[in-house]
Amino acid sequence: MQYKSIRTRLAFTTLLVLVFSLLGSLWIANKAFSTTLHESTYSELAAKSHYLSTLIDPSDAEPWITHNFESYAQSTETRITVIDKTGKVLFDSDYDPATMTNHLYREEVQAALTNTSGEASSERKSTTQNLPVIYWARHIENHPDILILRVSKTLNQLGEYQDIYQGLFFRGLAVLLILFAFITFLLVTTITRPLDQLKGLAKRYAKAEFGARLHLESPSELAELGNTMEEMAKQIRLKMDEVEFSRNQVEAILNSLTEGILMLDKGLTIRVINRQAELLFAQGENIIGKNLSQVINSNEIRALCNTTLQDGQNHEVSVQQFGHLFGQTAKIAGRGQARELKILSGPVLGVDHAINAVVISINDMTELKRLEQIRKDFVANVSHELKTPITSIAGFSEAISETHDEKELAHFAQIINRQANRMKQLVEDLLLLSSLEQEESKATMNWTTIDQIISETEEGCLYRFEDKGSKLTINSDNPENFMLFVNEHLITQALTNLVINALNYSEAGKEVILSCKVTENEVELKVKDQGIGIPKDVQGRIFERFYRVDTARSRSQGGTGLGLSIVKHIVNVHGGIIAIDSTPGIGSCFTITLPRMGGMLTDLHKRSEQLYSS
Repeated sequence: MQYKSIRTRLAFTTLLVLVFSLLGSLWIANKAFSTTLHESTYSELAAKSHYLSTLIDPSDAEPWITHNFESYAQSTETRITVIDKTGKVLFDSDYDPATMTNHLYREEVQAALTNTSGEASSERKSTTQNLPVIYWARHIENHPDILILRVSKTLNQLGEYQDIYQGLFFRGLAVLLILFAFITFLLVTTITRPLDQLKGLAKRYAKAEFGARLHLESPSELAELGNTMEEMAKQIRLKMDEVEFSRNQVEAILNSLTEGILMLDKGLTIRVINRQAELLFAQGENIIGKNLSQVINSNEIRALCNTTLQDGQNHEVSVQQFGHLFGQTAKIAGRGQARELKILSGPVLGVDHAINAVVISINDMTELKRLEQIRKDFVANVSHELKTPITSIAGFSEAISETHDEKELAHFAQIINRQANRMKQLVEDLLLLSSLEQEESKATMNWTTIDQIISETEEGCLYRFEDKGSKLTINSDNPENFMLFVNEHLITQALTNLVINALNYSEAGKEVILSCKVTENEVELKVKDQGIGIPKDVQGRIFERFYRVDTARSRSQGGTGLGLSIVKHIVNVHGGIIAIDSTPGIGSCFTITLPRMGGMLTDLHKRSEQLYSS
């Protein structure tokens, strides 16, 4: 909202008074002159009409010629018109009578005929001259042809006078306005300068510049006001420092908590929120001032808060969250991705010990639940994987002790050896996974060729393809013979795991394609099969430990269920990504994309280029 200043108000008021005074003077002067001019013109025309009427003799048919009316009209600047009884113009000193219309019903003519004095006047614009004209008509009696003698005069003097006066008026107005502006500026500045200084001081206080000072000596009222404002600023500064310190303490404590914190008023409107709660519910927008139902669409949480506001006790509830969904809906829609939230509520008491607000803390139990489930699954899976070989070893060991047949002894020994190797492979895979998961351990990398990795992979898998009657096709695209900075052993193992997986999940005689493409920045490795494929709904789980798409087939092939999990960890160690494209009944394609020079070496190379280019 715009407010007018004192300076503006004073200037506007003074200007308004001045303008109205001058306009009033202009109107009065114009009115007085117009009235005087009209009255003098009427008197002049009456005298002239009387004089001319004395010259008209009933025996003279054309007195305007006899007495030379035309010369009289020119010498006196008066228009003379003679009208007969039918209204026809017999003579006009300014215009040709033949071109003029009938004048019988002109206002002044009719008035002269009806007035007892035989005279009348009117004022209007002349239809012939298109100028303001005063007409004076006199009824001529006892004349056989002439009915009316009319004299008239235009008011050109009035317009000229008005133009002269208005020119003087506006020039005088300009001078007065300049003088007025100068005097007003001096007076208003003297009056308003202390107010402007106080306004500037108040603006600096509004910008939190509480150290600003103003020394006014006069007028005394404003000087006292300035001192009061300075003292007020000191007190506000002290209070603000105290509040800011307390607020920073509370904010630091809230944001350091791993739990989400919300404080709601009695209407369940959000008043305080910490960073963890923003990550859970805000999704990048400001939710301060919004109602709880607009942010958390959960009947359980709203009921929890209302209960605390009513009884003033602490309460607890657990709910599932998936996006903006809560409760059972989130659990169903999330399909295992819903968060498990533990909500605790507590009352906030005011100075009168009444419940003014409620605080809820949100603990995300999802990761804890997941880790607990992983631990349970891991123990169960390891136990299950070890149970079969241990049982076989124990049973056939007992059978060896009870038989003396050399063929049976050899057969039992082979079974025990195979189960022992399976246990060994399982333990080795677990140890490898454990070492890959250690964040502080980094794989040793060196320069090698893609041909060396492909050769070792082919050598480790070829006998399995020969046994099954399948074919391994290798395609290599490295026209520039780029070398790779990787851990050769780990990449070979990852490719071997993928190739053997492709073989195990394909029918005998099917082809498995291992292809690679090396560019200046990255290397792309693909393993494509024509196997059973992987359903879309489980593709996200195939890299979990001990997860099998086809449990019976995997165990019959001697798999541990850790192969793809190892592949994913090897890819992560190299800073790459792994993707899967699979269609049930058609086959699967695993794609590994790695930086050709390793993550750290690539960063060093970029920094070196930037340094030398600059």
